[in-house]
Amino acid sequence: MSDLCSGASRERAEPLLATASRVERWLLVEHPGAWGPEAVPSSRMSISVARALAGVAASTRARLLLIRRPVGVPPEDGRRVYAVDSRPGNEQVRTCRVEVDTALADLEPPYGQAPAAGWDGFDGPLYLVCTHGRHDRCCAIRGRPVAQRLADRFPDRTWECTHVGGDRFAANVVVLPDGLYLGRIEQDEAVRVMEDLAAGLLPAGQVRGRSSLPLPVQAAQQLAREASGRWRVDDLAPVGQVGAGVDAWAVRLRGPGGPDLQVVVRYDRSGGGRERLTCDALEDRAIPLFRQVSLSEL
Repeated sequence: MSDLCSGASRERAEPLLATASRVERWLLVEHPGAWGPEAVPSSRMSISVARALAGVAASTRARLLLIRRPVGVPPEDGRRVYAVDSRPGNEQVRTCRVEVDTALADLEPPYGQAPAAGWDGFDGPLYLVCTHGRHDRCCAIRGRPVAQRLADRFPDRTWECTHVGGDRFAANVVVLPDGLYLGRIEQDEAVRVMEDLAAGLLPAGQVRGRSSLPLPVQAAQQLAREASGRWRVDDLAPVGQVGAGVDAWAVRLRGPGGPDLQVVVRYDRSGGGRERLTCDALEDRAIPLFRQVSLSEL
């Protein structure tokens, strides 16, 4: 599939580090059936309700995604809705069921730790697999088999979802509430990867970053993991970030698996060359990269 953007990205061994979209809060709304090219519903939901739903997400600074169950998972009446907080120290998933679409306009999604009337807690994780083929066909081709395999093993936790960013890294999986982006997940390894995560182990070479962390921190974590071999989930937590020159940052990382590390990273705005970033892109675009300047123990 080298003629597709995901195949081309793999062939050129494009790094995944620091490619997680920046998202601290999520609003997930069940919308079965076909999706349009954009995240906001384009069919089987009135325009007024869809716009109101987008407004609810904007007012709470949440990323709106549509979700649906993979084939074979029994449907329920109404629409399932999740409000997810991915901020470090505030990780939380709450859910409710909406029986009529007009009620979507009146949603008051809770974020943070306080209880909320009408919303139930959900003991995560949730697995979102991007299968948004109308946005980019790589997401459907590579994402749907992964979603199906995860749903066979974790039917209550797995959802297909609309565009999460980084189509060329398909299959993309977002693990909530942490906001952990994983890329290039294959069907035959998907269950093992999630079981390893539940046991506290990150998949080396497939971590794109955590959505609630700044991009320099995502890059520093990944570079430190690769250098130190510390792939435990609770290793290398960020404890500070300061500027270190033009487009450069010094990030301090701490974790129980070893000494504190300081990683200095530099943002190279065109270091990855110019490539086609989606299957339907009309022209090549520059690929920015974070590069390691130094790494030291503290």
